[in-house]
Amino acid sequence: MFKYKDKILNVVFYILMFIVLLAVFFAVYNFVSLRILKKNYTDFFGYTFFEVASGSMTGTIDIGDVIIVKINDDFKEDDIITYRVSDDFITHRVLKKEDNYVVTKGDSNNNVDNPVKYDMVVGRVVKIIRNVGVWQKVIMTPKVFISILITFMLFSIYFSKRGRDVNG
Repeated sequence: MFKYKDKILNVVFYILMFIVLLAVFFAVYNFVSLRILKKNYTDFFGYTFFEVASGSMTGTIDIGDVIIVKINDDFKEDDIITYRVSDDFITHRVLKKEDNYVVTKGDSNNNVDNPVKYDMVVGRVVKIIRNVGVWQKVIMTPKVFISILITFMLFSIYFSKRGRDVNG
């Protein structure tokens, strides 16, 4: 009976370690892209992501949601796109496409945005992940983050000691 518990704990531990290593990889890749290579956003195989910071699309996209954007200029009317104005990224719905410009508007805004040139468009929103900002704030709280690190260290010590005890 204990052998099954040990196997389950081993599988859970390795899954958690894989998730942590994957998160660390993405964090490092993101850091290198933005800080060292001085890119405006990170490109993950033709996709990027942004955390929503304003309520201009409330109802469709809320503050704290994360959006995944397919980087391209392939969009049509009624799609939601992200575009860059100065140092800001804006995510609004396409109302009209013209020759060199696109007209957008936030779902919760009363006014239409100034026309945006096509070369300012990052891409089309393909996925909205709800409330990621809340989880990020919780996990990155120092007490929670330190608790998670200590838990992983204790798991690691337990499994390395357990392995030595079993193998002699």
